Amino acid sequence: MSDFKSDFPSTETLTRLRNTAIWYFVGGIVLVACRFAVGKIHLAAGASVVICAVGVGWLMANNPLNKKTGAVIIGIGILVLLSGIKISILPVVTALILSVISIGFLVMGVKNLILYFVAQSKRY
Repeated sequence: MSDFKSDFPSTETLTRLRNTAIWYFVGGIVLVACRFAVGKIHLAAGASVVICAVGVGWLMANNPLNKKTGAVIIGIGILVLLSGIKISILPVVTALILSVISIGFLVMGVKNLILYFVAQSKRY
């Protein structure tokens, strides 16, 4: 009889979970840093250009899921740019949205990291 388990996670699955967790953490930390750009147009514009450039890179991918991710990243870049514009309540609203998105990214990073460790433990 074979010792092979049917729920044995593949190396590709582990790699995908690990990379997803890392990217969510990086995105969450970048958005937390972008919160400091709220109300400062120079910082917001610089961060927005970098974020939108990353989003354009993701849009150029062949995978449809990566294209969706690129569109979301560009949307976040535009939101960061809007956070630098001092028009009445706009910085407050964009800061709140950026906070919610960054918390969501960090939570998703933790979730994928837990899934990675659970899948890794099934290998042994």
